[in-house]
Amino acid sequence: MQAITIIGGGIGGLCLAIGLQQRQIPVQIYEAAPALRPVGAGILLAPNAMNLLERWGLAETARQRGLCLSSLGGSEFGVLDAQGRSLLAGFDLKVMRERFGQELVTISRAGLHQLLLEALPADCLHLDKRLVGLQQTADLVKAEFADGTTIETACLIGADGLRSAVREQILPNQPLRYSGQTSHRALVTFDYRELGQPVAAEIWGAQLRFGYTPVGQNLVYWYATSLAAQGQRDLSPTAARELLLAQAHDLPSVVKTLIERTPDAALLRTDISDLVHLKAWYYGRVGLLGDAAHATTPNLGQGGCQAIEDAWVLAEMLERYEQPQLAFLHYQQRRIKKARTIVDTSWLIGSLVHLPYAWQRTWRNRLLRLMPRSLGQRQTNGIYALNF
Repeated sequence: MQAITIIGGGIGGLCLAIGLQQRQIPVQIYEAAPALRPVGAGILLAPNAMNLLERWGLAETARQRGLCLSSLGGSEFGVLDAQGRSLLAGFDLKVMRERFGQELVTISRAGLHQLLLEALPADCLHLDKRLVGLQQTADLVKAEFADGTTIETACLIGADGLRSAVREQILPNQPLRYSGQTSHRALVTFDYRELGQPVAAEIWGAQLRFGYTPVGQNLVYWYATSLAAQGQRDLSPTAARELLLAQAHDLPSVVKTLIERTPDAALLRTDISDLVHLKAWYYGRVGLLGDAAHATTPNLGQGGCQAIEDAWVLAEMLERYEQPQLAFLHYQQRRIKKARTIVDTSWLIGSLVHLPYAWQRTWRNRLLRLMPRSLGQRQTNGIYALNF
């Protein structure tokens, strides 16, 4: 079989390459960045992702380089109000392990990228290759890069994120949907024992939603979301820190401590958008994977996990079907319903977070506390269970 070409060296692209390689299918990855620097700070590997990493023989390495939350003495990862009271029943970590065979593992994105890269031969990754053009015939795809080089391939997959250059070539002008929220996040050198209990949580305040979790013995990942005009930027890291501290006025002291201890260089900001549902995830011999096909807001912590699911299914279909179009068709049929459900559910949760009036937040909190735990468990089953 001819080598399959992947555009994008993020989590989804690397996992697809691993899946293809383990099926003895040659693969080459082309990444736009001149150096492979993971975007983001930390990531939660839920049981659906961990079960697939297990199949690839990588789960134990992920556990070693990250943290199993259950090992830190807590029993749940929950959502709290500003006073520390439960809003939504959290993930029962023991039940999660019993039901899905895997735990919730936290890890830095850099750590995850590194272990994925180590599972691939070094010569399959090409850096500083920004895609600028695609042409298709009945038998092949020709890709052109900004440095003037071109390649020909029988099959090409765009795993190049929310603003996918591959998607723009085959399905141009697909709209992104801005959530009205921006995100700050960072990795901070911090002894997780200073967090107290719980060691991992998400807290909904009046102006700021703040989540934190250890991703190593002395490393904590935190994220914060707030309302903001699209495209707004911080004047400086100092200004960003001052804004976050003001927005966190009603949150526990540990939140302020994490913000204050964040180095300037570690502080990241990104507006939160998703992708309006695509009718198709492929055109001819070119397909899409992960955020390029079904970008979601981060409210379920499933962006990377869904890219990993895509990678497993697409590798399987590319092995099963000689014609890329058939492989893409069956991959889309297998994955599209779950991916769309996660996009829609995550958007709904995001719309509940930053309500403008105190009375709205009061009633929201009352209603959330009335939700039966079984409802959350059913939703969790739908997210974490694998049907392949």
